[in-house]
Amino acid sequence: MMPGRPRGTHVCVVGLGVAGRLHHRLLTGLGATVSVVDPAADPRLLPFPVAARVEDVPELPPVDVWSVCTPTAAHVPTVAAVLDRDPGARLLVEKPVCRSWEGPRLAALLAAHEGARLVVMNQYAHAEAPALLRAVKDEYAPRHPVEAIRVAFGKDRRQDIAAGRFVDHDYGVFGYEWLHMLALLGRFLPEDAYHRYLVRHPDHGSVRIARDPELTSTAAHDVVDLDGTEIDLYSSVVGHDPGPEAPAPHWTVRTTPAADSRHRLARVEAGPVRLTLELDPVVLPDGTPLPRNTHRLTLDRPEGRREWRIEDSPLENALRHSLTALLDDSARPCPDLRPIARIGRLAALARHPADAATAALPTRL
Repeated sequence: MMPGRPRGTHVCVVGLGVAGRLHHRLLTGLGATVSVVDPAADPRLLPFPVAARVEDVPELPPVDVWSVCTPTAAHVPTVAAVLDRDPGARLLVEKPVCRSWEGPRLAALLAAHEGARLVVMNQYAHAEAPALLRAVKDEYAPRHPVEAIRVAFGKDRRQDIAAGRFVDHDYGVFGYEWLHMLALLGRFLPEDAYHRYLVRHPDHGSVRIARDPELTSTAAHDVVDLDGTEIDLYSSVVGHDPGPEAPAPHWTVRTTPAADSRHRLARVEAGPVRLTLELDPVVLPDGTPLPRNTHRLTLDRPEGRREWRIEDSPLENALRHSLTALLDDSARPCPDLRPIARIGRLAALARHPADAATAALPTRL
């Protein structure tokens, strides 16, 4: 049952691509009544209500939440169309919430509709595995400061890109997994340190980028010293060997081959301990894949190794938390645009190094 509301809450999913279909399946499983807006969908072939435009969605049953799963370039126009129809709408928007230059327009839309609420989908903001990592660090190295936080997300998207799917011409590599990595980083850093990291300007001394004339960038490795803590982020959309401009760091190398190219890894180093969190999909050293939505946390210390396995669906968790925030009238959610500002500056550095310092957004809506 959906938190905060009885079964039957009406959610309208706008955009029936990969994200939209995931939202539809999970929301239906949570007990919601789900309808869809997608001009390319054929209602004769689908077992649920489909409209071509936001304006065409029937007034009854009323829509409680709009789930915006369109391509990023259509996010702000979709939010505007929903608010034209319902000035007090509740909107769940997939990441990235908008393109870097659209932040002021999105902020103005929400300022003009004080009754509206908007939450940005954040798959790893409420995941259980990062919380366990923090708890294990506090137990086994309570007096040791964190010396390094390393996060790597990658996937070989070359076939999809060649077919015209999942092509991000705005942010390049930073528009795919980088926001997930920043969400994890925010789980491990104190809020003040996380804020200082997000608002600082990247430069050539901290980030290596594999540039691409069509896709802007295909891999990036950003290393920053933040008050004695090494922040080390890496991502690639062309596999594990993107070339000499941004080679994969040694700590991301898999020791076991895997059929799935997805790679989601977080590591925290503190004193004598090293904590490694492998997020689904996880392959054991003997080649055995763990079940879906099963994550593995490994603790290495002088006394030996310990391991935990965590069963959790980050996407379902994020949906639950987002819907609770949207349907709770006690406080208006305040979407955080600092991560968007960060990837906007990184993307600007990939395009025009001299312009990176000026590529910024409001940090809050």
